[in-house]
Amino acid sequence: MTAVNRFVPPSILIVGLVALYPMQRWIDSTSPRDASEEETLYFTSGPAIKKMSLGLDAVAADIYWIRTVQYFGRKLIESGKPLSSAATKDIRMDLLAPLLKIVVTLDPQHIPAYHFGAMFLPERDLPAATALLETGTRENPDKWRLYQDLGYIYWQAGKSATGDEQVRYYAKASEWYDKGAAVEGAPSWMKDLSGLMMMKGGSREAARAVYSAYLTSDDENVRRHAIDRLKQLRSLDELDAINALLARHRNETGACPADLRALAPRLRTMNLTLDEEAMPIDPDGFVYTYDRANCTATLAADSTVSR
Repeated sequence: MTAVNRFVPPSILIVGLVALYPMQRWIDSTSPRDASEEETLYFTSGPAIKKMSLGLDAVAADIYWIRTVQYFGRKLIESGKPLSSAATKDIRMDLLAPLLKIVVTLDPQHIPAYHFGAMFLPERDLPAATALLETGTRENPDKWRLYQDLGYIYWQAGKSATGDEQVRYYAKASEWYDKGAAVEGAPSWMKDLSGLMMMKGGSREAARAVYSAYLTSDDENVRRHAIDRLKQLRSLDELDAINALLARHRNETGACPADLRALAPRLRTMNLTLDEEAMPIDPDGFVYTYDRANCTATLAADSTVSR
C-alpha cells in the first residue's frame, strides 16, 4: 500500500468498497478465458482498474494482491509440489505476471509484490520479471532490497545462459548490486556481491553469497526459498566430498567400499553429518544413496533437498 492517504474515513471506505464490487463483477463477467486451462482471467488492464477504483487505488491493489496469492497457492496445491522457485518453475501460471503488474500499477509502493515477483517470475517470464523490478526501483529508489532483487534476477538468468549472453547477464547483475549499494542504508555486502558477479558469477561461492543475503528478508517465502537453496548447495558440496573419498578409496584399495560407513572417520573430519549407523545424511536428514557398481553417491530418491 502507498504511504499516501493511509487513513481513510470509514464512510468513504465503505462507499469505495461498494463501488469496487460491481467493478469486480464486471471484470469477472467480461474477461476472456484461456481455453487450454479453462481459467477465468478475472482482470483487465491495471490503468483501467485504476480509473474504476474511484481513488481507492491501495484498496484495489490489496484486492488484487490477495487474488495473486490465492492464484499462486491454488496452482501450487494442485501441483502437489513444495513451495520453492525450483519446484514451481514448471507449473503453468499464465496469470502471475499480469496480476503482479496490476498490483504495482495500482500501488507502486506495494513492496511485497515486487519481492514475490523476483522470486517466482524469472524462470517462467524473464522480461516480465525484470520489467516489474525496474518499475520497483524507479518508484521506490530508496528501497535497496529491490536492487538486490533485480541483481538476483539477472544472476539467475546468467546461471542458465552461456557465452556472451551469460557474461551480459552477470554484468547486469553486478550493475544492479552496485546501484543498490549506493542507496542509503544498504549493507556493505551489496558492493561485495557486485564484485563477485564480475569475478565468479556462476560459482557456488557466488550462489551461497546471494542466498545467504536473503536470509534477512522480511518475506517468509523469500527466506524459505533461500534456506532451500542453501541446503541444496550444501548437499552438492557434501556429495563432491563423498565422491572424492570414494574415488580415493578405489584408487588405494582397487575396489569400492561395501557401503558409505567405511568413509565415516574421514567424513567426520570434514564436518559431514552422520546418522546413528555412521551413514552420511543430507541437510534434510536423508541417507545419501550409494551405487557400489559405479562407486558414486547421490541424493536419495525420496530426499526433500532440491535437485
